[in-house]
Order: sequence, then C-alpha cells, then structure tokens
Amino acid sequence: MDRVALILALCLCLASPVASGAWPDGHELTEGYMTVLDEQGLILLETGLVVRPGDMFINEANRLYEITVVDGTLARARFIGEEPPAAAASVPVQAPAPPPGGPVPAAPTEPAAPDTIHAPAPAPPQQLIALYYTHNDESYIPTDGKATIPGNGGIYNVGGALAQRLIELGYAVENDQTRHDPHDANAYQRSRRTFKRLLEQGPAASFDIHRDSAPLSAYQITINGQPAAKMLLVVGRQNQNRTATMDYAKQIKAAADAKYKGLVRGIFIAHGNYNQDLSPRTMLVEIGTEYNSREAAERTAALFADIVPAFLAPAAPGPAAATAPAPPAGGNPPAGGGYLRDIFNIVGVLAAGIAGFLFISTGSWREAKRKLARFRRFEFVNFLGKKRKD
Repeated sequence: MDRVALILALCLCLASPVASGAWPDGHELTEGYMTVLDEQGLILLETGLVVRPGDMFINEANRLYEITVVDGTLARARFIGEEPPAAAASVPVQAPAPPPGGPVPAAPTEPAAPDTIHAPAPAPPQQLIALYYTHNDESYIPTDGKATIPGNGGIYNVGGALAQRLIELGYAVENDQTRHDPHDANAYQRSRRTFKRLLEQGPAASFDIHRDSAPLSAYQITINGQPAAKMLLVVGRQNQNRTATMDYAKQIKAAADAKYKGLVRGIFIAHGNYNQDLSPRTMLVEIGTEYNSREAAERTAALFADIVPAFLAPAAPGPAAATAPAPPAGGNPPAGGGYLRDIFNIVGVLAAGIAGFLFISTGSWREAKRKLARFRRFEFVNFLGKKRKD
C-alpha cells in the first residue's frame, strides 16, 4: 500500500507544472506575483508572469541577469553583464502622414510659369499598426473596481488610448478587440488565430496589450508631473525570431529612455513564444499593474505612442532587385524556352538512366534492344489493355 501511495505521489508531482517545468506558453500566476532577487538579495523584478530558470531580464539600467533558481514564487538571478542599448531606428526627416480626413500638406513649389497649376503632393502611405488583447479581462482596481472583468476589461480602454494617439500621429490602426476568454493557458492559442488574421493586412508593427500583476511600487512613475504606469516588454525564448525580437525590444526601450526615462522598466526574456514566432515585429507589452489607476495606464499608452516614430521608421526605398522578366498575360513562359528546356533535360536524364539499366541487366546493347522491343510489343500494350487483333 505504501508503495502504491508513493507511486501516486510521484505521478502527481511529475504532472505538476511547477515540478515538471511544463508551464504552457504565457502562463501566469492565478494570484499574487513572483519576486526575483539579485545576488545581493535586492528585488530585481516583480511580475505575475511565471519565472523559470534560464529566463533573463534586462533592467532599467540595461544590466542583464539570468534566472538561476526558482523556489515557489521566489527566484534568484545572477548578473551577466552590461547590455549595450540599441540605437533607435533612424527616421527620415518628414512629418508623419496626416490622419484620415485630415488636410494634405502642399508640396513646396518653385516659381511657377504663368497659368501653371501645381497639384498638392500625395500623402506618404500610412503605416498600419495592429493591436490585440490575449487577456481581455485584465483591469485596474482603483478605476475598474476589480482586477478582472471577463470579456470587457479595462485593458481595452488602455489600448484605445494607444490607438487614438497613434491615429493623431498619422498611423493607420487596426484595434482588434476579439475576445479570447477565459484567461487560461490556452488564451494564447486563441489569440494566435486573431494575430494570424491581422498579419494578413501587413502591419508594420503589432502589440499584444496586457497589464502585469505586481505591487504598485514596481510600476508607479510620474512623467511630466502626471501619474503614469511603467511598462514591461516581454520577449519569448522559444521563438525562431528571438534575435530580431530582442533587437526590436531594445530599440523600443532605447527610444523610451531617450524621451521618457523610466517609462520602460525592463525587458523580460521568458519561456514561451507569445506568438512572436509569427512575426519579428510584434511585442507583448505589459502596461502597469492592477493597482495602477486606469487613467495612469492610459496616459502611459499615449506616451508610448509618442515614441513609436523613433523606432518604427518608414521603409526606405532600396535599389531595385534584379528579377527575371514576368511571364506574359495568360501564364505562357517567356521567350527562350526555359520551362521546355528543363523538361527536356529531365526526360534526357531519365532516358539515359533507363538505357544504362538495360545495358547492365542484359550485358550487351543487342540484348538491351531486344528486351526494349519486347516490352513495347507486349508489356506496354498489356498495361494499356488487351492487344487488338488486326
């Protein structure tokens, strides 16, 4: 009986996500938060995201740490080294495109000849930014009254503030409010379908908007004399785009540090992919904690929009790539018989292989010819059907 009990206990232990390390992507604590201490025992990070050994964190001072030990909700990290900040993306000196319906600025003109009319310059194409919400219930207690409101969390208002400011700056915005409830380990699989649909529109950037779980002190900040909420950028480790996503996160942080120092509290490189394997230009953004007011989080969203032009430079036209001429209408191959030449080459190789096989199997070309003639008169005809008599 003791042996059976021991086996059952072992099975339960192995099935436990904490024991086996099998937390699904993006899994968060159902309550409370995790605390990460540095080698001196000082608090390095507090977050509602599950922390695992091997995860990394770049703090506000761009110091890189690696999580070494996790014991329940307490983790320890060792200092790796200084992480050089990325330079913000260079942006051509130009005004962003006007918002839809806004006036189009006139092009600078030279002295015109009599009766010459100069049409206004066309507005540069708008870059599309996509927003979506994996956890639709996340809310802010001081304003919303509770930490979660299934299907209609305060996080929608925060994303709306971000969308509104981006539109004012001249960006096109797709603010997708598809619900992915419940707030469980499968929420990222449900939001993955939404994100794939958004990617079909070709956004220049996309953001999965969240709020974290942590004490107020971890996210509280005042910017320009107004209360705001800090942000945390999250990069997935299980992601073939990890290097590009990390560079992207560092560009975002560098842009924020240059304009609003302290707005981004750090970059958490966590277990999982957070759908970032689908695109290197997407970022999971945690805005505040449940103890921030929603107004503070909305103010942060607007500040974040202000730094977007610093890391999302419009694509500069590059030299035209050398490409093969397109086939004419109707799909016919171009002159020169490229397709036919390939077919003839394949047929030639196949014929040579058959001839070689016949020679090896018969021992002489004469016997090979006789075997081929017999195949044509009997086997090939029988394969197609009974031979008709003359």
